[in-house]
Amino acid sequence: MDEWNTKGLKWTIQLTCSVGDDVVEKVAAISKACKENAGSITLVDPTAEQLGLSYATCVKTDRGDGLYTTVVSTRSGEALGLVYSSKESIVAALQSGRGVYYSRSRNGLWRKGDTSGHFQTLHRLDVDCDGDALRFTVTQRGDDIRAFCHLNTLTCWGEPRGLRHLEGTLQQRLKDAPVGSYTKRLFEDEILLRDKLVEEAQELSEADTKQHVAEELADVLYFAMVRAAKAGVSIDDAVEELDRRTRKVTRRQGDSKVERIKAGDKILGKKG
Repeated sequence: MDEWNTKGLKWTIQLTCSVGDDVVEKVAAISKACKENAGSITLVDPTAEQLGLSYATCVKTDRGDGLYTTVVSTRSGEALGLVYSSKESIVAALQSGRGVYYSRSRNGLWRKGDTSGHFQTLHRLDVDCDGDALRFTVTQRGDDIRAFCHLNTLTCWGEPRGLRHLEGTLQQRLKDAPVGSYTKRLFEDEILLRDKLVEEAQELSEADTKQHVAEELADVLYFAMVRAAKAGVSIDDAVEELDRRTRKVTRRQGDSKVERIKAGDKILGKKG
């Protein structure tokens, strides 16, 4: 969730538990109101504290310190790092809508970004299928949104590859491009960028081998991501929109838009 006012909202926790775990009873005792339905518990008008404690009730740990293993990921599912959570840190995260964890070295709450400036907006909190790990889905904020790790890299496994690496490069070019940069030229020339997008999309539609399709798709992705970076749109934003569409049932004909085809043909210099 992007909104952290829990008033009037219903929160559902998917449970994985065995008979005798008493999870339902524990959550019911914590929550203002709840109901059990097909392996889940729905909380009605919970406070952030009730919600956090309910999550903690659903998670198991075999660690002597009682901490919960926590994976931090982007909205597109890329793992940024492995951290630990406590009941207190879960409550603090839900109260603030930020990435808040437990620091074993400091022996206390670790509010990501308070020192580095690389804070996080919290979007989701999930419990895994075995009920023994958490996942925080976040967006990096601050001066360098690519820095999650203390080594100043996006992930604790080093710099990303593929589209995520390209996105970081484009963001850097947008702020400070070297002399002669083609990407900078695209940022500054809207007509050129539009023409290249149309041109490469046409070439992709005409590609007839696996390798050729891959090459043309790479070109389309590059120019599309230049357009996205210029508009301040991230990969995560696009993934979120795709997810939103999968949740929305629609029945559309999906026919081609003749006027857009004609406009594209005009750009490509084709005659009607």
